[in-house]
Amino acid sequence: MMRILCSALVTLAFASSVSLAAMPAAADDFESCGKASGDQAIAACTRAIDSGRYDGPELALLFNNRCLAWAEKQDGDKAIEDCSRAIRLNPNDATAFSNRAVAYQLKGQHDRAIEDFSQPIRLEPNSANAFNNRGVAYLRSGQYDRSIADFDQAIRIDPHSAMAFSNRGNAYQFKGQYDRAIADYDRAIRVDPDYVMAFYNRGESWERKHDLQRALADFRKYAERAPFDSDGPKAVERVAQRLKGR
Repeated sequence: MMRILCSALVTLAFASSVSLAAMPAAADDFESCGKASGDQAIAACTRAIDSGRYDGPELALLFNNRCLAWAEKQDGDKAIEDCSRAIRLNPNDATAFSNRAVAYQLKGQHDRAIEDFSQPIRLEPNSANAFNNRGVAYLRSGQYDRSIADFDQAIRIDPHSAMAFSNRGNAYQFKGQYDRAIADYDRAIRVDPDYVMAFYNRGESWERKHDLQRALADFRKYAERAPFDSDGPKAVERVAQRLKGR
């Protein structure tokens, strides 16, 4: 299972001109909406939204962060609804478009995700994350050449983005260009030796090239550094069994 990282889920930091000291209960919910997660964030955002104390960009921030919380709970419909409200209130909010795009991806609506991921590029043309995120959407929709073009742009903007190198490697791997994929995973690891997903993905490329010793070494590194993921030990066992069968 190839690892692809999308950096779109972003909780916004609030920049409020409201006098928080004048309304401590509402202020706590306003702050918790951006700092909490899961059900706690949803509850805080909802109380702040329903308080009637916020409008304009502040209200957009609340809807955007509740959108994020719904997306993290895999509830795409509610996330889309809240991010759409945030966008209506603040059409220049790049993160609201990005978060709604993630919600569309949860529903498998890749064309709509690509459309939304294009908006942050329009609003922030020098954002490596914006190009990376659209590249991931193209990758998931099977448009590998377009995804590579976006990852190229992300790398041009930020040559130290291990994420963009690794994701471009994924696109090359899907195209069956394993040597180019491995070269990108190598670059990702050089840029950030702690970027563990690159080890797993490089292991897959080595395995598909039938270089099982190198594949096993990469899968072992991944399993050691990402003990929370059961796919690491499974890959180690799979490749070890194939080596025994030779």
